[in-house]
Amino acid sequence: MSLFQALPISASGMDVAHAWLDMIAGNIANANDVTAVGQPVYRSETPIAVPTPASSPPGGIGAGVTMAGVALGPGGSLAYDPTSPYANAQGYVQYPSVSMGSQLVDLVMAQDSYQSNVAVATHAISAYQSALTLGS
Repeated sequence: MSLFQALPISASGMDVAHAWLDMIAGNIANANDVTAVGQPVYRSETPIAVPTPASSPPGGIGAGVTMAGVALGPGGSLAYDPTSPYANAQGYVQYPSVSMGSQLVDLVMAQDSYQSNVAVATHAISAYQSALTLGS
């Protein structure tokens, strides 16, 4: 691996971590969305990250990470709320099954991932700058 591959690899990690943070924000923002029973309910989102294979040589180290898609969480859960305008005849509504505890754990992991990739990029830039001063 060349030193010059460090920046694009860390940038790809920052991109995925940023998307993950956006999804967590959306999950938290939609955690209390009420829908009528039988209607589609918000499902939490989690990114599916996969390694980006190296273009050459085959079987070499990877070229970072990319998002392969989005995994959707479980459907909603019923809650008794007869005062809601969305309540059915029995007084039930649907809420998304978004666990705030899981979202906060994911938030810490996504933040750590982003910060780790920023640290790699910072060290790579420092190494590039040091290499430029070797000849002077």
